Amino acid sequence: MRVPKVSWERVCAPKSEGGLGIRDSFSWNMAAIGKLVWWVYCSPDRLWVKWVHQVYIKGGLWPNYQPSGDISWGWKQVCRARDILAPGYSDGQWIMDPKGYTIGSGYDMLRQKFQPVSWHKLIWHQVCIPKHQVICWMIARRALMLKERLFALGIAPDDRCLLCGQGTESYDHIFQTCVYSRQVLDDLSRLCQVVIPHSDLLEWTEGYQCTQLKKKGLLCMVMAAYYHLWLQRNRARVDGLLMRPAVLSSQIMHEIRMHLATRITVPPDGMNDVFL
Repeated sequence: MRVPKVSWERVCAPKSEGGLGIRDSFSWNMAAIGKLVWWVYCSPDRLWVKWVHQVYIKGGLWPNYQPSGDISWGWKQVCRARDILAPGYSDGQWIMDPKGYTIGSGYDMLRQKFQPVSWHKLIWHQVCIPKHQVICWMIARRALMLKERLFALGIAPDDRCLLCGQGTESYDHIFQTCVYSRQVLDDLSRLCQVVIPHSDLLEWTEGYQCTQLKKKGLLCMVMAAYYHLWLQRNRARVDGLLMRPAVLSSQIMHEIRMHLATRITVPPDGMNDVFL
């Protein structure tokens, strides 16, 4: 069984906090059961709540009630949810949401919080190719298994870059300063008629001043470049083969042009306007 590259807690975080926005099933189920806890607190006229008081609580206080060993499994889960969600209550009132308890507010209390990130709107832009987005998300999360990390763990015999054979295979090297990567990016610069810097390309794209149409094209190009550079790195590791930089850059541009033609309205002058 492989070790996950990103922890489940971070995967389940919202995209604005650097996650994938996947709901953690345990926390969501517990938040859903919390609706029954809320009913016992604030809906005494419900028939089910009256039955619970008659059969289980029997005149006691709901916050202090402790289930015995011979009751149903389902009721024990309700009591468990009450204990887990207890920090969200004050004097029987749900304090996490002024409108009262909701499953969403219960889940938000249970999930682990992380610092917001600035790159999520770029990576998850609707115009980009999904498989490119996933790799760029892992790059932003520093979750790829580069040789710098593998060598430090004693897994790889060295930390040399697989694309150029020079320098340590780190994020800054392989996606910014590697000789092979720079040749690909320089070719893309020529094809797009823009100057691509030796820096974080997503950050550069965000601050680049141009039309919205061109920015969409550049964003797709940058994410495709990251994806294909990582693909070539893995190809070099497995097969010992590398595509020539000029061929790779042409392939990237062809892929992006074909994709954009189906996703955005192209001006009358043609697809070149996206990059000129």
